[in-house]
Amino acid sequence: MFKFLFKTNLFIAFAAVAFLWSNIFLLKLDNNYFVILSLQVFFSAWFIYQYSRWVYYKKGNYPTDEDEFILWFKKHPHFNRFTLFLSFVLSLGLAFFLNIQTLLLLLFIGGISILYPLAVLSPIGLTTRLRDIPLLKIFLIAFVWSFTSVLLPVLECGKSVAESRDIYPLLFLQFIFIVFICLPFDINDLRSDYNKGLKTIPVIFGIKTTKIIMLLLGGVYLLGLFFWFLYFTHSMIIVLPFFLMLCLLIFFLQWFAWYKSEYVKKWQISVVYDGSMVIYFFCILFLKLRFV
Repeated sequence: MFKFLFKTNLFIAFAAVAFLWSNIFLLKLDNNYFVILSLQVFFSAWFIYQYSRWVYYKKGNYPTDEDEFILWFKKHPHFNRFTLFLSFVLSLGLAFFLNIQTLLLLLFIGGISILYPLAVLSPIGLTTRLRDIPLLKIFLIAFVWSFTSVLLPVLECGKSVAESRDIYPLLFLQFIFIVFICLPFDINDLRSDYNKGLKTIPVIFGIKTTKIIMLLLGGVYLLGLFFWFLYFTHSMIIVLPFFLMLCLLIFFLQWFAWYKSEYVKKWQISVVYDGSMVIYFFCILFLKLRFV
């Protein structure tokens, strides 16, 4: 069942909505504004990941013909074209029900996501894609995910970004979290990225250094979110249960990255690290139901 969700990119779409709602709860935004936005983020994420992988498939960017996505595309070409079209139409249609500020940010984020796998400068003889620029790939992904999950709901409910002191620190922390959970994907892709000439953090600095960077990022994230939570909730009773759950999650992700990430299959990396956003959501939901 999970492999179906992985190959169809439905799992990452569910994870996107889960992470969106995690930040809605953290910022204590009015829940009544976000049904359309949640649907739009779900179908946008579903479309973008299908589109990117379809582009890689058509351009022969997968490392082997036995790659799970290549086999999936070959086995179900009509189904993939249909879901690609469906997700695009629904994400586009739902976007027009959002307010203008949300829509403008969404267009900017969507533009980056659509251009990400393409050689946009090929008419002038440059075949470099955005994802090919050294070290840029992971930070573009973190930028898109953090802005989608933090700023989109803030703009949609009409909250002032400039006047709210909790938004920018959380945006920065969630940027760190996304970089943290993306690094194991790059570790897992080290050989294929090296063969394709992609300059990712593991390719440039090596696997061990990348794992040390993960340790540092995980520590910074835990410490930063602890103080963010303490400053804006003013309650150790609320902070400690969530912090303990988050520590367990981060420690598990660190352990898996250190001992498993370069050996397991891509779908297993997705289960753990994309799935961490779903677990993160349930930790915050528990906190909200129990203490708020």
